[in-house]
Amino acid sequence: MKLGFLTACLPDRPLADIAAWAESQKYEALEVAAWPDLGDRPFTATHLDAAGFGEKEADETRALFEKHGLTLSSLAFYDNNLHPDPAERQAINDHVLACIDAAALVGCPTVGTFIGRHPGKSVAENLREAEQLFPRLVDRAGEKGVKLIIENCVMEGWHPDGYPGNLAYSPASGSGCSTSGST
Repeated sequence: MKLGFLTACLPDRPLADIAAWAESQKYEALEVAAWPDLGDRPFTATHLDAAGFGEKEADETRALFEKHGLTLSSLAFYDNNLHPDPAERQAINDHVLACIDAAALVGCPTVGTFIGRHPGKSVAENLREAEQLFPRLVDRAGEKGVKLIIENCVMEGWHPDGYPGNLAYSPASGSGCSTSGST
């Protein structure tokens, strides 16, 4: 097991600075934030531009992690894959696919995301939608040799109805969930 952290906690810092600091503090792994750069949204960061990620960026990222003796444990994009707005949902799902492709290029074993929840639908309806949506994401991950991992955070406060914002959550996880950069 390696000690690491999710880089989203440092949204205004470049990945190179985070990697240098992580090395100096004896961290061994980073889960790299890969949200699309959509401006000032809380709890998001774009330390790896998955949508614009190619061989050059993969080489640079591998070199950065090697230089600092770090493992790239996962790419992180935790957003609502069951978003109620169809256009927003499609953008989120497409970005998960971009993260999977970027992870494969750089040799990262996993991409972390949420299931999410449509707040206007029942749990049963959300489960049916997830059953329709996730095979496309899981299949792409399988084709690319990447594992898709699901955070089990309740996401309290995500929706005005007061119910959990993430269909796949552990009641024991409680509030204040965060991902780890551990492998």
